[in-house]
Amino acid sequence: MTGFLHLNTSKAATLRCPALYRSPARGPVHQHRPITCAARLHLTSNGSSGSSSDGSDTSTNALRKGPGSLRKKDFRKFVHFFRQASPYIEGHRDKTFVIVIPGEVVIEDELLATVVEDIALLHSLGVHIVLIIGARQQIDELLEKQGEAPQYAAGYRVTDSVAMQTAVQAAGASRMAVEAQLSKGPSLQMIRRHARSSEQMHYGPALQTVTGNYVAGKRKGVIGGVDFGCTGTVRFVQADAIRKQLNGGHIVLLGNLAYSAAGEVLNCDCYSVATQAAIDLQADKLFCMTTPSLQPFDLPHWLPISDAEQLLQSLLESKDKDTHAPIQHAGQLMRQTERALTNTGSGSIDFEKWYVSGLPLPLIAACAACQKGVKRAHLVDARMDGALLLELYSRDGVGTMLSADFYEGIRGAVPQDLASIQGLLLPLEERGVLAPRSDDQLLTDLPYFRVAERDAKVLGCAMVKPLGPGCDNELVSELAAFCVHPDYRGSGRGDSLLAYLEQEAKSQRVDRLVLLTTRTADWFEQRGFQHAGPAHASPFLPETRRQQVNQARNSQLYVKSLNEPPPFETFEEEDADAATSSLLKA
Repeated sequence: MTGFLHLNTSKAATLRCPALYRSPARGPVHQHRPITCAARLHLTSNGSSGSSSDGSDTSTNALRKGPGSLRKKDFRKFVHFFRQASPYIEGHRDKTFVIVIPGEVVIEDELLATVVEDIALLHSLGVHIVLIIGARQQIDELLEKQGEAPQYAAGYRVTDSVAMQTAVQAAGASRMAVEAQLSKGPSLQMIRRHARSSEQMHYGPALQTVTGNYVAGKRKGVIGGVDFGCTGTVRFVQADAIRKQLNGGHIVLLGNLAYSAAGEVLNCDCYSVATQAAIDLQADKLFCMTTPSLQPFDLPHWLPISDAEQLLQSLLESKDKDTHAPIQHAGQLMRQTERALTNTGSGSIDFEKWYVSGLPLPLIAACAACQKGVKRAHLVDARMDGALLLELYSRDGVGTMLSADFYEGIRGAVPQDLASIQGLLLPLEERGVLAPRSDDQLLTDLPYFRVAERDAKVLGCAMVKPLGPGCDNELVSELAAFCVHPDYRGSGRGDSLLAYLEQEAKSQRVDRLVLLTTRTADWFEQRGFQHAGPAHASPFLPETRRQQVNQARNSQLYVKSLNEPPPFETFEEEDADAATSSLLKA
């Protein structure tokens, strides 16, 4: 399909520093919950640093420096955050993300400004971005101003000629609101500081947005006697044309409008457009920015696609019974999940079927996209300042991630797995990498083992065994017997297995994982474990377990904190030296 192309040249604030707008990658204990940008930088409402009794900048001096100035005491935090986020920055470079900004967010100027500011920052960090801009609420409000009542049937808008004109108007206004935010330029004061004084202060556009007739649709037609008029169903998006624009450094803007082969403009739902765009583009991630009205449930940080399907089904059954599903239901599903995820549930989700149910559209879109090959889908609360950055550039994020492949084939061990586990561990025991375990010991510990399998073949194993409270009364569990078959090392199965065990330990309210090792420290250190000295003498290992350590092996203890980090405000300058040297503080 060929057609018109609208090119908007706009400037983006590419000289922002990522660390100013996010919490660090969440790992060890002393990392921080998100709060507002102003609070993170100790800024007053006019953007300047307030006076303090420790000799830091006064309001006048800070104001002279300009908005965004860091006080000297914040330098270490700044550097710490930047370093923690650097692996994620590189990992997301050149990836394609589809991001839904629903009308409920677009209509709130402050929410839209913070979300789009973070999107511009993502673009400057090398992420390919397709924005899907919704307008449902705006269409309803415009219709009501004209004395027209919005009409819906089975969850879809009935789009007559008046509603269609209104939809076009609302789509244009919503798109321009986003483009206006993306057009904000960087601070000239900042640019002059890093430019030669002889340079003329004229700048080309730092960011370009592109929109056009990239979404192909068809009329929904007459269903159950209801003529939906110009309401459309998305057929596909022009993936090659969009990729060309992304490779050219543009942000692609799509909306609620689609174009038919008959030359009609059709009104579609932004979630339908986003789901199809993510599938056709083979996007790495789909993000749905949400509000409580769009996604009212308290979901866990990670939700397997199979559990998400079960949740939708349970919500549908509860809706049929005219009852409200308990808000903690998804978390219960997650904690009860100790089965193989070798398939992704009951099959592909029928978006149309679930749409008419009235269930949360962001959750339905995320499930549908993952079922069709999108690796990750994220539900992120737009009200949290910097939530998009925190979700992407911190270890655990702040939203809910849905995925079909993350823990594929990982399950609890059963007696039939005993021979396979022994086969994996024996070569490492013979080389002295692992401490020998008797058959009786393996059988006793079998309930704590998890295995990773493919086509009924066990490829890896590990166990997490509770040790009880540690020296500081935090709940401690031991990670042991961690092994992946040599033929499958380097394929990511070890990372998936470790992530699964960490999530499971968190759901059991374990505060800290400990690991005894003599030769594999490097691999675990790269994944957040920290050295705590010889295992037989470390206070971080509970006394009963410490007495069982074979001192002759001189095993070293490594620990990883799993509990939630304290608020940012608690990290004061006087704690900096202690935080640097302490094992449990980053």
